[in-house]
Amino acid sequence: MRKIFLTITLFICAFTAFSQEEEPQEKEKPDFFEQPKPAWKDKLRYGGNFWLGFWGAFYIDVSPMVGYEVTNKGTVVGLGANIIYQGVFNGGGDFIYGPKLFVRQPIFRSIFAHAEYEMMNAYSNNFYSFNANTPVTDIKKKWEGSPLIGAGFYQGRQGQRGSYLALMYNLGYPNRGFISPQGLGGNNSPIVIRFGILL
Repeated sequence: MRKIFLTITLFICAFTAFSQEEEPQEKEKPDFFEQPKPAWKDKLRYGGNFWLGFWGAFYIDVSPMVGYEVTNKGTVVGLGANIIYQGVFNGGGDFIYGPKLFVRQPIFRSIFAHAEYEMMNAYSNNFYSFNANTPVTDIKKKWEGSPLIGAGFYQGRQGQRGSYLALMYNLGYPNRGFISPQGLGGNNSPIVIRFGILL
């Protein structure tokens, strides 16, 4: 009887062991860690200026900028574009556009110096070089460039990043350069207000 019981027990154990399928083991998932940013991405700066006006005409200025920090002191060198639409309320409007090069240097805490050279494509009466005696039929679009220099400050506590306010002076005044509707104290002013963001 003992032999029969032992044989049955062995038979049951063997049957149970062979009848159970081996459960597939879950593959180990690799741990994904956030890869550190390459050093060059930490030095990339992007943003731009934005301006919206309604005095006398509708005016919108969107000027994207991208730059790269080239020194340990925070000097940023970059490229940008000016894209402006000026329209009058009774209809009609004009697109003004052009590229620019810029350099921005931190001075103290959130204060910075800024210089740029902009090329603008606009009707000739939008430049300081315009001759008021020019017949209306001779007013055509043209390219003209001018250097601007100024200073500004970043708002908030982010140091040399974030939204900023700057005053720029058009060094081409009164002989050349685009007459910005953002001029301080009137449309013919060489002092231009800039509001934007640089991250």
